[in-house]
Amino acid sequence: MSEQELRRKIVAVGKKAFDYKLLSGTWGNISARFGKGRMLITPSGFEKAALKPSDIILMDLEGNILKGKWKPSSEMPMHSLIYKTREDVNAIIHTHSYYAIALAVAGQEIPVLTSEFASAVGHNVPVTRYVTSGTREFAEEVVRTLGEGKAVLLRNHGVVAVGDSLEDAFQTALLVEDEARTFILASSLGYAKPLDLNEVKKLREAYLKSYGQEKRRLNLRL
Repeated sequence: MSEQELRRKIVAVGKKAFDYKLLSGTWGNISARFGKGRMLITPSGFEKAALKPSDIILMDLEGNILKGKWKPSSEMPMHSLIYKTREDVNAIIHTHSYYAIALAVAGQEIPVLTSEFASAVGHNVPVTRYVTSGTREFAEEVVRTLGEGKAVLLRNHGVVAVGDSLEDAFQTALLVEDEARTFILASSLGYAKPLDLNEVKKLREAYLKSYGQEKRRLNLRL
């Protein structure tokens, strides 16, 4: 994929995340791996629905700006460390969706409740310790808590979702918000019963083997 195409995709994901209320105001950030040791990332202080491809910043994973006129997201160290640690991750989206952030404030992980979440995500979404965002310690805490998973709640802050593509990361962020809403609503009725772990594993394996089109490309119009 060319640099320009990837810039356009980041912009499209930002607009889509804004439309789905995963982001509000200037909060949140999006990035994508570009080649070896580089990434494209959204700038600091920009409403994601108003971004243009030329606003996206090209950086190396050591924090050096290679192309771009704006200051990168303050969460750049987190994005960089995830890419360094997880070779399978090619895209990251940090959201501030309403139900998920409510659980992040409460320090409550999201259990696997639905077959859709079991299939596409396949694990409980854990919560980090509270650490000041934008710091090296914060980045390390996110990487530690995320482990080999696809999503993590940031204590008192929001959500990080990762994927092998921008479409995959966006879909995970959307599913995290849906599962958080389901958990809160089911809990208000008295009890939210998680799926059995063996069933979660079975659903996840079936999804990875046979769901969707070739190479599980998600049919998101970006």
